[in-house]
Amino acid sequence: MSDRGVLRTIRDLKLRDPITNVALEEAIARTVSSGIAPPTVRFWRNGNSAIIGRSQTAECELVLSQCKESGVPVIRRPTGGGTVLHHPKNLNYSLYLPKPGSGTVEEDSIRLTRPVSSALRKLGIKTRVRSNGLFVDSDKISGTAQSRRWGLLHHGTLLLEKADIMDAMGDFLRAQKNDYVEVNTNLPSKPAPVTNLDSLVDGKVRLENFLDGFIEKVAERLDLTPVSAAVSRDEWELAFTLAREKYSSRSWTFRFSREVRESETQKPVAGG
Repeated sequence: MSDRGVLRTIRDLKLRDPITNVALEEAIARTVSSGIAPPTVRFWRNGNSAIIGRSQTAECELVLSQCKESGVPVIRRPTGGGTVLHHPKNLNYSLYLPKPGSGTVEEDSIRLTRPVSSALRKLGIKTRVRSNGLFVDSDKISGTAQSRRWGLLHHGTLLLEKADIMDAMGDFLRAQKNDYVEVNTNLPSKPAPVTNLDSLVDGKVRLENFLDGFIEKVAERLDLTPVSAAVSRDEWELAFTLAREKYSSRSWTFRFSREVRESETQKPVAGG
């Protein structure tokens, strides 16, 4: 089958190193934007990890001592938005499109989040779509973020079940604390009470069935035909390189931190 008119669907739910998973976001976005791969939707999961937005300052968003003590890695993703805690009971979804959206970031975020809302509506869950995610009444069930550096990468979270780390959000997220000062951050997080899919449907929904409905709604929105596939070997190789050289480096993770800024300015100038 030709890649033309195809939506590559990747159910990549095996838990692996969160750094590699985040590096895959850039790797796949690059292959799709260059035309090597067709438009793609990927589902994936991380172990416990703290994921900060591209423009955020790690120490302003996280209690780094708590992350270290709890063995929760801190990873900077390639998209904007606020800080989130990933865990095995959270589903991540990503849409990779070859060209940037035609609207604003907010408009495209709402447009690409609507299929998720439609899939949840089939389960009897009514949600409100906002530019930063999905809400059930005042509770957040899904957060979203976006990048337009390589085509359009739109990804989001969906809380499937209750997780212990979510009960302890205040231990990790500075935005949950009284001393959180938004002017000290490049892009402040916007915390909200959360809910999860399992509690809303009393555990009566199988994940695979939900993914089928999700893919159906995304394919309808994009007018594409869904085809099951996998991450390509070239995408894995690029992801491993990005994980090693970029996403695991302190200069990327703590790029706005005073320690890193000072060490960069103290490097000797070539020839000097």
